Amino acid sequence: MNAKKTFNAISKIDDDLIDRSLNRKAHTTKSKGVWLRFGAIAACLAVIVTAIIALPKLRDPGDNPSNDVPAISVIKSGNTITGKQIIVYGDPSSANVGFADMIAPCFHIQTVIEAEVVEVLPDTYYYAASDYQPYHVAKLRVIDQIRGNGLPEEIYMRYPFYDTTVFDGYERFIMSLTQVGIDNYALINETQSRVDYFPNMFIVFTGDIGYGSVIAFNDGKVDDSFWEKTDYLVSKIPRGKKLFEQLLDSPRSEFYPATRNTTIGKVKSNIVQLAADKENWHVSTNIYNYVTADDVFVSDEAKEIRTYLEPSETNVFVCYLTLSEERVIAEYTRIINGFGTDEVILINGYDGENGNVSKSEVTYTEEDLAQIPDIGEALAAINLSELEAPHIESSEGMKLVYSNASGIYRNIDGNVYGIIRVIWCYKSPYHKNAYLADDMYYLYDEDGNGSIIERDELKEIIGDDIFIQSFPRGSAFAVLL
Repeated sequence: MNAKKTFNAISKIDDDLIDRSLNRKAHTTKSKGVWLRFGAIAACLAVIVTAIIALPKLRDPGDNPSNDVPAISVIKSGNTITGKQIIVYGDPSSANVGFADMIAPCFHIQTVIEAEVVEVLPDTYYYAASDYQPYHVAKLRVIDQIRGNGLPEEIYMRYPFYDTTVFDGYERFIMSLTQVGIDNYALINETQSRVDYFPNMFIVFTGDIGYGSVIAFNDGKVDDSFWEKTDYLVSKIPRGKKLFEQLLDSPRSEFYPATRNTTIGKVKSNIVQLAADKENWHVSTNIYNYVTADDVFVSDEAKEIRTYLEPSETNVFVCYLTLSEERVIAEYTRIINGFGTDEVILINGYDGENGNVSKSEVTYTEEDLAQIPDIGEALAAINLSELEAPHIESSEGMKLVYSNASGIYRNIDGNVYGIIRVIWCYKSPYHKNAYLADDMYYLYDEDGNGSIIERDELKEIIGDDIFIQSFPRGSAFAVLL
C-alpha cells in the first residue's frame, strides 16, 4: 500500500469513533447491543498490529502480590464524580510513533474558519464515552467562515496532547474543523471533579492540531513557529520535521494552502481553490454546515426522547455527532460517575418522520443509580508504578513504555457491574519496533464487592465486550515504520 492510499484509508477512521468504540460494549451473550460498530477498530488494528514475533515466558497472576483489589464504596447519584477517570504511568504516545509516522501532515478541508483564540480553559477534560485521553478546551471567535455555513460567532474546540499556552503569541488562525457536539456537549472536568457542558463543540479535523490543519498568523502572514512547538510528528519521529518542511517547500504538489510568510488572504484563496479541486484527496465530502438540535431531533420519536436526554442529577449523557452528506447521526451514551456505560441511543437526523431513533436494550433505572460501585474511588487508589503485569515474566531488555487504568459500567440482566482494566505496554527485547502487552481486570458488583478476574471469566459475565482487550496476551506485536 503506497503512502497516499495508506493515509487516505486511515484518515477516514474518525479518531474519536475508535476511542469511543474501545470503551463500548459490542454485544453480550444475552444478544444485547449487537448493532454497535466494529469497523473502525478492525481497520486500525489491521494497520498497527502486524505480526506476532515472540512469546515470552508467562507467569501465574497469583505470583504478583501487588495485585490487591482496591477498596470501594457505593455512590448514590449517577452524576457524582468522586475519583479519577483514568490513571496513566509512563509515556503512551511513544508506543504510537509508528502509527503517527504513517499519517503524514496535511490540511484536510472540511469546515474551515479564520478565528481568534479568545481563551483556553485551564482545566483538564475527558470525553467520558471514550478510551480516555486528556483534552483542553479553547474558546474561539469566528472571524470568517471560509468553507461551510451558519457557524455562530463563538464556538469551542477541544484538543489533545498540548498545554494551555499552545496558542499564545499568535494573532489569528485558520483551522479545519469538524463539529462533534450540539447544545449540551458533555465533558468530564477532572480538575473540578464535575461534568461540564458546552455548546457548539468542534475538533480539528485530523484530530491533532499538530498535523497541519491549524495555521498560525502574525502580522498578516504565516508564522511557522507554531508547527515547531505543536507538530506531533516533528517531536516524536526523526523524519517528522522533514515531512512538514516538504509541505511548506512544495505546497502545490502536497495540496497544502500555505508556505512560509504567505499572507492570510492568499491562504484563504488557496483553500477555496483546493476545495474545488476534484483530484484533491484531502477534501472531505462530509457535510460542513453548522448542525443544530433541530437538525437532529427531526422525527416525532426523536422529539419525544429529547427531554430524556437533557442533563439532570441522574440522567447524564454525552453526545457525539457523526456527519455525512446525507445525514447527521447523534450518538448519546449515558455516563455514571464520569464513566461510559452500555446505555446508548442513536438518532439519525435528516431521516424524515419515520422513527429515526435506535436504542440499546440496556437502561439504568433510578434503583440502579442508587447502588453504583464507585470505580472512580478505586481508580484513585491504584498506584500503577507499583503494579506488575501479571502474565509476563520480566526479561533483560524489556522496558516498560506505559501502563494505564480505566473503567466502565455494565448492566447485565439487572445486575450493575463496575469494571477497571489495567494495560501494560513494554518495549520488546526481541525487535526494536515491537512491543509486549498485558492486561488485568477488577470486577465490582453493585454492593461494592470486588475481585480480580481473568479476561475469559469476564467475557462469560459481560459477553464479548470491546472493553476487553483482544491482543494476544504476552505476545509481541510490531508497529509499522
